[in-house]
Amino acid sequence: MLNKFGKVIENASLINYNTYGISTSCNYLIKPDNIDNLISLIEYLNNNDVKYYLLGCGSNVILPDNHFNGVIISLELLNNIKFDGNLVIAECGVSLGVLVANCINKSLEGLEYLALIPGTLGGALYGNAGVKDYTIYDNLISVEVVRDNKLVKLLKDDIGIGYRHSSFKDNNDILVRAIFELKKGNINDLKDIVKENRLKRQNSQPLEFKNAGSVFKNPEGDYAGRLIESVGLKGYSVGDAEVSTKHANFIINKGHATGSDIRKLIQIIKEKVYNEYKIDLVLEQIIIDWD
Repeated sequence: MLNKFGKVIENASLINYNTYGISTSCNYLIKPDNIDNLISLIEYLNNNDVKYYLLGCGSNVILPDNHFNGVIISLELLNNIKFDGNLVIAECGVSLGVLVANCINKSLEGLEYLALIPGTLGGALYGNAGVKDYTIYDNLISVEVVRDNKLVKLLKDDIGIGYRHSSFKDNNDILVRAIFELKKGNINDLKDIVKENRLKRQNSQPLEFKNAGSVFKNPEGDYAGRLIESVGLKGYSVGDAEVSTKHANFIINKGHATGSDIRKLIQIIKEKVYNEYKIDLVLEQIIIDWD
C-alpha cells in the first residue's frame, strides 16, 4: 500500500539520515517521488492515525535513541531545480550545496555564500540558515507549502523571519518548493567565493567528524563558541559526544555517540555558561522526541 507514494524501506536504520550519526530506527522510511505523492501520503497517514515525522538530511537535529513506531518521511527525492532567466525554482529536498552549484554553473549570484551550509533547501528555509550578512531569505520570492492537504503559495512578506528562525517553526506547514530571483554574475568569481569559504571552514570547523553544525545561537554582541571555550569545555566529552577542540560551538561524534550523550553535554554547557556569565545559551539545533 505505502509503495504507491514512493520508495519505502521497512524497519529502517536512520544512522545515515542524521549528520550526528545517531543510531536509531523507524517502522517505515518513505521517500515520496513527487509533491502530489507527498500530499497523498500525509493525507493517508493522518486519516489512519499513523505517527510520522519529516526529515531533510538531518543536519540540524538531535534524534532520540529509541525506535520510532511510525513513519519517517524523507524529502530527498524532491530535488528538482528549474531555471527561468534569473528565476530559480527548486524543490525543498535538494541539498543547499547542489542548489548553489547549479546556480553558479548558470552564472547566477546571490546564494554562493551559503554553498557550504549542510542540509536541504527546506531545512535552510525552516531555520533561516545563513552566514554573516547573508541568509537564505535575501533573494527569496515565494515558497509553496503543504497545508491541510493542499498546496499553498506564500510570498516572502507572508513569512515571519528572525535570527535562525522562521514562522515555519511555529506551524505545521511542510515546505516543498521555493522561488528565488538572482542576478547575473561571473562564474569564476562565484567559484572563488565558494573556494575561499571552504578553506575558512576547513581551518575553523571540525568537518572531519560527524556533527550537526553550530549547536547554539550566538548571543547578541558575543559568540557562543567563545563563551563555551572560556569556561574550559573545549574537549569535554560525555560518552563519544565531545565539544570540538577546533570550534567550541560544535559537538562532534567521535564514534558511537548517542542522542542521550549529546543532550547531556548540551545541558552541561548551558549550566556552565550560565553560572559564569548569567547568559542562557539558546539551542540552534532541534531536539526531537518521537513520543
